[in-house]
Amino acid sequence: MKNVFRLLVIAALAALFALPAFAQDTAGGAAAQCTADADAKAALYQSFLSNYKGNPEQQKTASQTGKDYITKYGNCPDESDKKIASFIQNWVSKYDKAVRDFACTDSFNKKDYTGTFEACRAILNADPENVDTLLLLARAGYANVTLPTPNKTRNADAARMARRAAELIESGKAPAKWDPFKSRDEALGFLYYAQGVFLSETSPTDAAAAFIKAAQSNSTFNREASTYTYLATIYETNELKKLVDEYTAAFPPGNPIPDEKKAQYDQMLAQIGKVQDRIIDAYARAAAIMNADPKADAARKKAVMNKLTGYYKARHNDSDAGLNDLVANVLSKPLMLPGQEPAPTPTPSTTTGTDGNTPKPSTQPTTTPGSKPSTPPQKPPVTKATPSAKGRAARTTSGR
Repeated sequence: MKNVFRLLVIAALAALFALPAFAQDTAGGAAAQCTADADAKAALYQSFLSNYKGNPEQQKTASQTGKDYITKYGNCPDESDKKIASFIQNWVSKYDKAVRDFACTDSFNKKDYTGTFEACRAILNADPENVDTLLLLARAGYANVTLPTPNKTRNADAARMARRAAELIESGKAPAKWDPFKSRDEALGFLYYAQGVFLSETSPTDAAAAFIKAAQSNSTFNREASTYTYLATIYETNELKKLVDEYTAAFPPGNPIPDEKKAQYDQMLAQIGKVQDRIIDAYARAAAIMNADPKADAARKKAVMNKLTGYYKARHNDSDAGLNDLVANVLSKPLMLPGQEPAPTPTPSTTTGTDGNTPKPSTQPTTTPGSKPSTPPQKPPVTKATPSAKGRAARTTSGR
C-alpha cells in the first residue's frame, strides 16, 4: 500500500499548490450557505488536512471529516471550493477502497473463511468481474470444506464464485497475480476441482462435469487421485445405484426372464456395464497415481484397489487377469467419458444363467475411498505490524 499512499500524497500536494489560500472566501456567485459558513468550512478542511497523512486513527478521522465536508460543501459553486471537494472526494474514495479490500483479504488471512464472504461482498457489488476476489472466495470456500470439521454452509456461494472465476479466466481475464498458484492452468485446475467438491452432494451431475474438467486440465489436479475417486463415487451413487434399482425392480432375483422382456433385460444390463466401465477407469487412474506416490496413504490405496478389483471381476468373468496391466497403462489413455465406453462384451453379468434365472449385476458399497480433498497451494498468512484491525485497515492506505 506504500505506492497507494505515495499517489495520495502527490495528488494532495498537487492539489494544494493549485489551490489559492483558503483564508479568503471568494465573493460574488457563491451560494449563501457556503459564504455564511466560510469559517466552519475552512476549519473542517483544515481538520482534514491535519489528519489525512497521519497514523491509522488520524486517517480514519480524516475519512469521516472528508465525508462531512462533501456532504455540507460538496456543491459550493466557487472554483476553489470545487477543487477542494474534488481533492477530498478522490482521497476518501481511495481510502474506502483500501479499507474494503483490506477487510476482505484480512479475514481470509485470519482463516475466518465464512467471514471472508461477507467482507468481500462489497468488492463484488462494485465489480462483479473482479477475478482476484472471486478466486479468493473460491479458496475460502474450499478451505472451509477441508477444515478438520468441514463447514459446508458456503458451498453454494463458493461454487458460484469458482465457476465465475473459471469463466472469466477462460475468457482471457487474469488476477493481478496468480499467486499462490504457479500458473493460469494451475488456477483453472483448482477451480474445476473445487467446483466438484462443492457440488458433489447437492448437484452430482455438475460435480462430475467439473471433475472431468479437472482431470483433463493441464494442472496437477489431473494427477490427483481424489479427482478420480470423487468421479467414480459420483458414477456409483448418481448413476449405477439408480440403474441397478430399476433393473432389480424389472427383473427380481430368482425369477425367469420372459422372452418378451429379453431385449429390455439386455439393454438394461448393457447400460449398467457402461457405467461400471467408467467406474473401473476412474478407480484404475486413482490406483495408478497412488502406486506412483510413495507417500500415498496405505489404507486409502487398499480401499481403492478393493473397489477396483470388485468392479473389474464383475466385468471379466470373476477374473482379475489383466487388471495390473490396466492400472499400469491407464494414465496414457484418454479419460473414459459418458457415451464413450467400449462396446459391451458378453459376461456372466450380462447373460442369463442356464437355469433361466436373472443374474444380479455387480455393485459396490458407495463409500468414497481416497476421496480426501486435495490440498491446493495456500499463500502464507500475511504478518501484520499493527495491533488492531482498525489500525491495519487504515495502514493499507498509507502503506505504513
